[in-house]
Amino acid sequence: MIRFAGTVIAVVFGSLLLVMLFVRVGWIDAGPSYAIETSLVLAVFTVVIYRYLFRLEKPETFVMMYLLSMTVKLIAYGVYVVVMIVDDKPGANANVLFFLILYVILTALEVGFLHRKIAGNRPR
Repeated sequence: MIRFAGTVIAVVFGSLLLVMLFVRVGWIDAGPSYAIETSLVLAVFTVVIYRYLFRLEKPETFVMMYLLSMTVKLIAYGVYVVVMIVDDKPGANANVLFFLILYVILTALEVGFLHRKIAGNRPR
C-alpha cells in the first residue's frame, strides 16, 4: 500500500514538473490552470479506491467492487471535468488533456498493482 501511494505521488509530482518544464522551454504557452487541483483529485481518488480494493477479503466480490469503483470514478470525474470546462473555457483543452493523460497513467498504475496482488494470491 505504501509503495503504491509513493508511486502515485511520484507520478503526480513528475507530471507537474513536466508541465512546468514544457512551459519554461516554450513547448506550450501556458500550463493547465487546474493542474494542481486535477493532480490532487486524481491522486486521492486513486489511492482511496486502491486501498479499498486491496483490503477486500472476499475474492469473489473483487470484480463487482472494481467495476463499481470504476463507475463511481467515471461519474465523479465527469462532473469534475464539466466544472473545469465551464469555469475556464479558454483553458479547457489544456485542462482536459492534462486530466486525461494523468487519468490514464494512474489507472494503468492501479491496474498493474492490483494485478500483482491478485496474481500473487492465485493457487499454483
